[in-house]
Amino acid sequence: MVQKSLELGPAPEIFVEQVAGDLHIKGWKRSEALLKTTCENKIVFELSDKALKISCPEDCILYAPHDSKLNIQQVGKHVRLQALEGVTKIHTVGGGLTLRDVGATNVENVGAEFSAKRVRGDLRVGTIGGGARVRDIDGQFAAASIGGNLRLSDVSGGVTAVARGSARIEISPVPWQAYNITAGGNLRCHAPEDLNAEIAFSSGAQKIQLSFPNRSETVREGLYTAEFGEGGTSIQFNAGGKIELVGLDSDWDNDDSFDIHLEGDFSRMAESITRQATEQIEAQLGSLNEHLSGLSKTLEEAGLPAERSQEIYQRLEQARLKASQRAQAAAERAQANLERKLAAAQRKAVRETRKQSHKSFSIDVDALQSAAKTGADPVSDEERLLILKMLQDNSISVDQAEELLSALEGK
Repeated sequence: MVQKSLELGPAPEIFVEQVAGDLHIKGWKRSEALLKTTCENKIVFELSDKALKISCPEDCILYAPHDSKLNIQQVGKHVRLQALEGVTKIHTVGGGLTLRDVGATNVENVGAEFSAKRVRGDLRVGTIGGGARVRDIDGQFAAASIGGNLRLSDVSGGVTAVARGSARIEISPVPWQAYNITAGGNLRCHAPEDLNAEIAFSSGAQKIQLSFPNRSETVREGLYTAEFGEGGTSIQFNAGGKIELVGLDSDWDNDDSFDIHLEGDFSRMAESITRQATEQIEAQLGSLNEHLSGLSKTLEEAGLPAERSQEIYQRLEQARLKASQRAQAAAERAQANLERKLAAAQRKAVRETRKQSHKSFSIDVDALQSAAKTGADPVSDEERLLILKMLQDNSISVDQAEELLSALEGK
């Protein structure tokens, strides 16, 4: 493994001219840039005109300051960007592109699948060869051409996208933004029950279905216009197949009795909860091992034939192994789901602080985490019961994690 490092100034500019293989860039707290690659020749890693220039004929990993500004010209395979706050420009990615916790990003061409989560700014993409999964965008999202399916939710700004496949989206429209979504297949949209918008539908299958508590209808026409609430926001849905518009319960979003001002780090809370659950699982596995060991001793004292005892020992060992594997898998699923849901809760709460201007209170996540460590009682009985269920069950399901999240959101 070849490693090269250079000291950079504040908000450095990084110019990636060409990487033939995979490229992974991850932000860190240091002021230096560190390049790792298996290639030993033809590497460009130098400062020129106050910018760091990089070129590599193979795969490479780059650690750079969080506030780096990226300009990526061409990457032959896959690109993953993570924990970067500066503006990012990408010209061509031959494979897939993954964005996690990045600043405003502009992409021209992606050859394969595209995935973006937690983008703090506008996200604009030209051509995507495969499908696109987009979630938690603190700005507008635009995609000129998506080769596969589109899955989209939690976008605070307007949405303009064209997908050759199906589209499954969740939007909360605001009057000053534009919404125009086109799908070659079916289009399904989830929107708030108290939606205020004028929507123009165009369905190639001549089937438009509206499902709201106070409005449910199926329109057997290709073109249809419907007004919801007080109107206002202009939305255009186009689909080669059918279109479904489903109203979601929006009581939480429209409760104007309070604002939520977040303090602390939701991800650290998820880590704390997961750590507690993991410790409990390990304790339970230890208890299981002691129980099985006790059974082994009982078998020895029973004087069973050696062949029969060996068979039972093998079964006990298999049971122990399966229990451990199930517990580990359950813990991993719970952690992934908690991180996803808590990030969504944080995103949702931040949006609320922008829209509300009434009474306010604070949820101090650091205080909750500290209280959890000291054994205090920072949450309600219901929340404590849910956490106890996570800890005392032999496996932790995704449903239980979602229940826990719901309780946390309810505060």
